[in-house]
Amino acid sequence: MRSSSARARSRSPSPSPSHSPGLGSPLLALRPFHQKPLHLWNKYDVGDWLDSINLGEHRAGFQEHEIEGSHLPALTKDDFAELGVTRVGHRMNIERALKLLLES
Repeated sequence: MRSSSARARSRSPSPSPSHSPGLGSPLLALRPFHQKPLHLWNKYDVGDWLDSINLGEHRAGFQEHEIEGSHLPALTKDDFAELGVTRVGHRMNIERALKLLLES
């Protein structure tokens, strides 16, 4: 019989419900935002996209301000700050992911 600590070590960690899939995740293919052009995204699609780039912590701010896909290309640094994106790295990651979307 294995000890309880050995059993605990042998178990795989269960996925966290708050964990967002990364860009390479097959789950993204099931997300509605992937099936329509950026300008047709609603605020929920924008939230799903933020989750997909591991920045879902900003979902509520974008939804509270009714940010839709057509708004994303026009967002300024001041807009990001008002949306609660105060970390420069997060803003840069959003801008980089948006650029990739616009190029595809």
